[in-house]
Amino acid sequence: MTDPPIDLRSDVHGQPTDEMWEAMRAAPLGWATKGEDPSVIALQERIASLLGKEAALWIPTCGMANLVALLTIAPRGSAVVLEASSHVLTSEAMGIEEIAGLEPLSLWAEDGRLDPVEAEELIVDAAASMLLLENTHTRAGGTVLTPELTAELAVAAQRHGAYVHLDGARLFNAAVALGVPVRELAAPVNTVAVSLNKGLCAPMGAILAGRTQVIELAQRTLRRLGGASVHKAGIAAAAALVALDTLVERLADDHRRARELGALLQEVPGLEVEAARIETNIVLVDVSGTGLSPDEFLRLVGERGVLGMERDTSRVRFVTHRLIGDDVVSRAAELVALAVAEHAQTAY
Repeated sequence: MTDPPIDLRSDVHGQPTDEMWEAMRAAPLGWATKGEDPSVIALQERIASLLGKEAALWIPTCGMANLVALLTIAPRGSAVVLEASSHVLTSEAMGIEEIAGLEPLSLWAEDGRLDPVEAEELIVDAAASMLLLENTHTRAGGTVLTPELTAELAVAAQRHGAYVHLDGARLFNAAVALGVPVRELAAPVNTVAVSLNKGLCAPMGAILAGRTQVIELAQRTLRRLGGASVHKAGIAAAAALVALDTLVERLADDHRRARELGALLQEVPGLEVEAARIETNIVLVDVSGTGLSPDEFLRLVGERGVLGMERDTSRVRFVTHRLIGDDVVSRAAELVALAVAEHAQTAY
């Protein structure tokens, strides 16, 4: 029997803990759509408090939470300023255009951190209705926005009447990496979406938080999208409540292991990793020095038992999560090195 692959494609592969499974089995279920599920109610209140917002809404996915925010806040046909490689633009099927009917105006930032002056100039020029931020920034390699930079960007937008939404799918990762309360990262923005099923390992779900009036409107938007009718959402919410108590500080282990993986891969001939710049749990690896395309590289390491994802024309990504322990990090690096060495031997 062969060993299962080491799955480093995404932290969505982190499984719930035994305690989370027990909470799911024991969850008293109510009609979540009618606001009658005790676990959903408790989770919404708990995360609203953690984020320093008046209210919160459980939504099936973080992508849907971002879309709900766009549909609820930004007038159809208006412009939204965001980073060029942001998740909303690259991974959410262009719902910003095709469903919300908005005009995305992008600014490039290699590290995912927009410049407040450039953002403000574009907001003014386009009379943009919204500034959309991302923390951590997935395609930039899990980079974080500090409370200070978030505040600078938010003020730059809000003084011109632009609303600020934060795609905070991995916001708890950012808070742990920076050593600040998560509410400090959410305080400057109007609404924030947070995923519950990445590092927090819930089976599904996200939260959209903001002012009470906005969240009430968002609930109506969610109903139109069909996302308010997950009638047994309390099962997932019960797991998320346990995760908030037990898994947040543990995210620091994922960050440490990502840096360790990056340092090990940096030693492999042909691979380029800026290990010192790994801020959270995402490792970007430039494979062009091996003579392989990202697709070819992933096929070879996949045959060795390590799964990753293509990031762009020269890079792949590996993501650490709860199921990736120290021994797995070492083994993954060893298998990648073997695959690269085997390719080098056959290529020359």
